[in-house]
Amino acid sequence: MDHSYVIGIDIGGTNFRIGTVDEDGRSEHFRKVRVKEVFFSGDPLKDLMEYVREYCKMLEDEGKMPEAAAIGFPATLDRERKVVLQAPNVAFMENLPVVDVLEEALGIPVMIERDVSMALLYDKKKYHLPSSEVLVGCYFGTGIGNAIMVDGRILLGKNGTAGELGHIPVDGSSLLCGCGNVGCMENLAGGKYLEYLCREVYPDTKVEDLFLRFGNDPLLKQFVDRMAMTVATEINILNPDYVLIGGGVPNMKGFPQDELTKRIHLRTRKPYPEEDLQLLYTEDDEDKAVIGAAFYARERIRRNE
Repeated sequence: MDHSYVIGIDIGGTNFRIGTVDEDGRSEHFRKVRVKEVFFSGDPLKDLMEYVREYCKMLEDEGKMPEAAAIGFPATLDRERKVVLQAPNVAFMENLPVVDVLEEALGIPVMIERDVSMALLYDKKKYHLPSSEVLVGCYFGTGIGNAIMVDGRILLGKNGTAGELGHIPVDGSSLLCGCGNVGCMENLAGGKYLEYLCREVYPDTKVEDLFLRFGNDPLLKQFVDRMAMTVATEINILNPDYVLIGGGVPNMKGFPQDELTKRIHLRTRKPYPEEDLQLLYTEDDEDKAVIGAAFYARERIRRNE
């Protein structure tokens, strides 16, 4: 049996991605399916276990036995990284003891982390960023994902829930967030707000075409400025060495990256950290979080050796 592979899994609000990743970071047997094709029975742990078990059986038939599996969740996790606590945009993922259940079922080490942390690990390697004191990733998709690395390690926080940038409060907003609070930034600066605009303001436009058709409209200019406020908030607090900006929203057709950069500089404190900001826009690679999950697993394995 070939044990040189790690299974990487990325669970999003819409899509479920899985692949095997070799020691050089190349993915094989990549699949992308709708989340509802994996989670459908009302028992998410059972559904996930059966899907991954079937995937492992396919690998076994080819003479491959993965060394470990790593899963990225769009959710808050406990500090020990064993339990999925709560997912604002995936309602059925709450208080799931993922690691214990899957390790028993699969017979291999299973590791979990926030999906955005997996993406940051991938982007750090892809863009050949040097080790630094503070590296942050701000990923704008359905919500706002945020990961912070300090001296090469993901910042966890007291309860394991550090980096919830999308849930900074916005004065004057009464929108209910999936996290249970009212007035979170991701309701106004994430993809959910763009979906709202398509329903209520631009009913004949697909989300992916919003900036191409209406990028100069005041509502979309305001949206970009809110994104800038979000990123600048983190910059002003952490003074990071590098800021990575990615996700589906900044990679939309016609998205004004130059304008977002301008607004981030405008919103950032002068003279520092604004004067020497290192901003980098990342591509929304299909398998980035799958490969990033494998990077995360291999780092964990090395540290425990």
